[in-house]
Amino acid sequence: MRIQRLIHAVVTATVGAVSLNVVGQATGVSTVAAPAAAPLALYVVHLTTGPAWDATKPPNEQPGMREHSANLARLRSEGKIVIGARYKDSHADKGMIVLRLANRGEVDAEFAKDPMVVEKRFIADIAEFRPFYDGFVPRPARVDTTKPLAKFAWLAGCWQGQSGTMTFREHWMPDAGGMMMAMSRTMRGDKVVSYEAIRIELDADTVPTYVPKPSGQAEVRFKLASDIDGRFVFENMQHDFPQRIIYQRNTNGGLLARIEGERDGKSRAVEFPMKRAGCE
Repeated sequence: MRIQRLIHAVVTATVGAVSLNVVGQATGVSTVAAPAAAPLALYVVHLTTGPAWDATKPPNEQPGMREHSANLARLRSEGKIVIGARYKDSHADKGMIVLRLANRGEVDAEFAKDPMVVEKRFIADIAEFRPFYDGFVPRPARVDTTKPLAKFAWLAGCWQGQSGTMTFREHWMPDAGGMMMAMSRTMRGDKVVSYEAIRIELDADTVPTYVPKPSGQAEVRFKLASDIDGRFVFENMQHDFPQRIIYQRNTNGGLLARIEGERDGKSRAVEFPMKRAGCE
């Protein structure tokens, strides 16, 4: 009898504990949360040609290159590749891939599936990647040089800058149908102080023409007057202000937009230095 009572007590206590865990906070017993997933880390993989690379064959004829490309395509489709690029240093052509994965073991496992790495046609140098500046690097658009606005193709994308308390952004669409279109916005703090729609198109004489329509104003046309070393000057000397709108592509990849002319008998100019930005 004593043994039966002991067994009954143990079973009752066990069932009671399960019941308490099921009802959780209602019975005063805390439930245990599942552990949070570890944050994903960034890893950079530098690829250089290895000892098994056949220098007599182009890259697309190297054994395993098709499978290598398919492996990278899979990693992209799974959202594991952040960015990829080719570059050349003083020694050789190289490839670089930045991946977002949980740990170094996962990176090694992904490239263990790549025959170009396994068979030493590529050497993969892997390291953790720790950015100290935020940034955005869009893939350069392939420019169709037969298009009439090809010289402005570099403008496509998003730009932002700041001057004093003012911040400004421009979002440019690539050339389509012989026209590039953009929207710009200038803010002071959290207030929009101006905005405009912009086009670059060809006029009846096939001259590239900058056509802004500022907020609350009619559109104005400025013809391209000069194009020297990435500095484009559009002019309309009949306009009150500005008479010139200048877009300059800087050697550091930035953009300097400038409006200038005369107002009340005085020369005036306003500059808008910008850098590439994300389009979110």
